[in-house]
Amino acid sequence: MLFLTILFSITPAKAAFSSFVVPGSGDWLLGDKKRGSCFMLAEAAIWLNYFNNNSQANKLDSRSKNFASFYASANSEKPDEDYFRAMEDFLTNLDYNEKVKEDARRLYPDTFNMEAMQRKIEQRKEYIAENAYTGSDSWEWQSKETSEDFREMRREKRATLQTASNMVGLAVANRAVSFFTTYLFGKRVSVEIKQNEIEMGFRF
Repeated sequence: MLFLTILFSITPAKAAFSSFVVPGSGDWLLGDKKRGSCFMLAEAAIWLNYFNNNSQANKLDSRSKNFASFYASANSEKPDEDYFRAMEDFLTNLDYNEKVKEDARRLYPDTFNMEAMQRKIEQRKEYIAENAYTGSDSWEWQSKETSEDFREMRREKRATLQTASNMVGLAVANRAVSFFTTYLFGKRVSVEIKQNEIEMGFRF
């Protein structure tokens, strides 16, 4: 005698949600292990690339700061990214501070009103005090070549961080594609013929 068995299993919608959380997992739940494996491998490669680039960026950051300390007597412990960005563009902190003074004069220009001018002078002093680098934050590159080497290290670090950031975008895209692929192409009806039995699965 031939028996008909009807099975109700996981829905494509639930499987799609699973694929959004872990790309490819929904396809596995729906029985498409080949497609699910592709999304899982892609996800693993993306995050491996992400952590590898972050690690490389940290190494470049540490290396460039030690380089600046040795060749420019810079403060390698300074947490301010603007500090090291300034070192890329100026051979000494004195050169940078001159630029800060120019910015202060541009932001708070001269005026014929004596009272207003006095306020602007005070504002200039405050701006310079907040933005200039002095004391232990001073630096002076030994040569233009060493300054350029430092600049290249910092550029490489930023490019590596950008690559890591791009991996996050790819991870989001992988989840989105996995989600819609699972939902749109997940099989809703499956039929399997066994000896004396037909097994049908419905997914809604």
